[in-house]
Amino acid sequence: MKKALLSIVLLASSMISFSQEDPVLLTINGKPVMASEFMYIYEKNNQESSIEKKSMEEYLDLFINFKLKVTEAIAQGVDTTEAFKKELAGYRAQAIPKYMQDNEAIDSLVQLSYDRMANIRRAAHIAIQCPMNSDSLKEAEALAKIELARERVTTGVEKKVKKGRRWMTVREPEVFADVAREMTEDPAGKENGGELGWIQVFRFVYPFEEAVYNTPVGEVTEIFRSPYGFHIALVEEERQFEEVHAAHIMKMMPRGSEGTAIEVKEVIDSLYQVVLDGADFAAVATAHSDDKGSARNGGDLGWFGRGMMVQPFENITFGMEPGEMSQPFPTRFGWHFVKLYDKRGIQPLDSMRSQLLGQVKRDVRFKEAEKSFVNKTRAEYHLPASMTDEEVRAYADAHLEEKYADLRHLVREYHDGILLFDVSLREVWDKANKDTEGLAAYFKANKKNYTWEAPRFKGYIIQAKDMTSAKAARQIIKSAHPDSVMNYLNQRVNVDSVTYVKVQHGLWEEGKNAAVDKYGFKNKAAEYTPTEEFPVVMAVGKKISAPQEYTDVRSKVTTDYQDYLEQLWIATLREKYPVVVNEEVLKGL
Repeated sequence: MKKALLSIVLLASSMISFSQEDPVLLTINGKPVMASEFMYIYEKNNQESSIEKKSMEEYLDLFINFKLKVTEAIAQGVDTTEAFKKELAGYRAQAIPKYMQDNEAIDSLVQLSYDRMANIRRAAHIAIQCPMNSDSLKEAEALAKIELARERVTTGVEKKVKKGRRWMTVREPEVFADVAREMTEDPAGKENGGELGWIQVFRFVYPFEEAVYNTPVGEVTEIFRSPYGFHIALVEEERQFEEVHAAHIMKMMPRGSEGTAIEVKEVIDSLYQVVLDGADFAAVATAHSDDKGSARNGGDLGWFGRGMMVQPFENITFGMEPGEMSQPFPTRFGWHFVKLYDKRGIQPLDSMRSQLLGQVKRDVRFKEAEKSFVNKTRAEYHLPASMTDEEVRAYADAHLEEKYADLRHLVREYHDGILLFDVSLREVWDKANKDTEGLAAYFKANKKNYTWEAPRFKGYIIQAKDMTSAKAARQIIKSAHPDSVMNYLNQRVNVDSVTYVKVQHGLWEEGKNAAVDKYGFKNKAAEYTPTEEFPVVMAVGKKISAPQEYTDVRSKVTTDYQDYLEQLWIATLREKYPVVVNEEVLKGL
């Protein structure tokens, strides 16, 4: 109900023009309400096809009632309570993030990430370990090592080269891979010459990605720092993004003798021949592949890009054409053969924007957008350089409603919606639910408005282990107050922790409960068979053609009674808070 009310309130105030030409449409207890505020709700509601269109006069009446309730809530001090302030602050906190960021900078980061994703780069690197918390001596030593490495792969070492009859001393770059094997402190790099494969967005730390993508292909990056230490990288190649959809069948290479390896090769060759002879690839994968994760899906690996598989697997798969099947080939995991289903390039930016935006906001690169917001805020408000970034953000937060009219009105919507819910709960809804005498009196006075198309059975259905228990239950039901029936049953019948009898109490239409149909409505055609545990069934109650008391139609009576109380309340509010409508302004709308 609260959410529904808030949505109604959202129709009642929003982006309103505050021009000097905006006249006062009405006053409530002397407080002006501008014409633009009313026109917004009127125009918006009449644009909604799902909402019944009403005349301007009808909407004005509803609008006044809404404003009267909010006025009463303020008069009761609801807006001063801690609960109200906390709830409003929570709603505001949900609304402001998009105003507390540099959206242009974020869009730029999303575009840059997409561009880098579309043109992936392959690189090798040399790393000198030096965590961020290292002392100055460690920093200096690590920096000296990486500087030496860069000098060796860019400027090189002195060599004597014969020029005609003369020998000359020159400096020539050393091969990057050789220097990496010698100097890098990345264990894998010592084995593979620093090779990293394809550098894709969000898969490497941001400083690494920045260095690689800001350096021309074929050149060595400047020295850069990551959380792990100092690096240089050789940008080896650039390609357009491509991903493949493939499946494979694999036989794992166990540790063991050469004979075992030969056996694995023989098995994969036999499976390959079976598929060549016409067997279904997916069925063979499910039955025989050692990659159980993909085997469950017929060997399907889904879509994947470069850098996501081991190099031999990647080289084979990306070299195939859709529909092709490779011959068996080895990797460090075992023997495979692959079936390529499809290839595709990068998807359009619009289809990836939401995904990329989420990745950007979770990544360290988002700090760039946050810093940009702080810098723009400083410049916009001419804030002193002595203010910290957090102080600048706090200042921006405090002035958001002044700067953004849509946010100002959104916060006002939440403000009024919370007040409306609270005061309506107190003055109408809770009062109606708790006022049993009032509900009974309202039902009695309006009994003719509550009818049924068909009779109901009102009473109990008894299910018992034996006839003695059933009769005892029936006697209790006939003599005890309904609120006490279950207590008496448990005290007098269901003794010694044994359930001898079960009862259902209710008001049933025919056709809604088979037991009620058979024993309450006496319908011999009803399909109901007692259970073996509770073979004795009987009904206690009567058929009634119309509601006899308000509890028979409690939900409907309660709703109607709430409406009645609300009308009385509104009438009281109209007397309490004078409403004056400017008829000339109303005519001009």
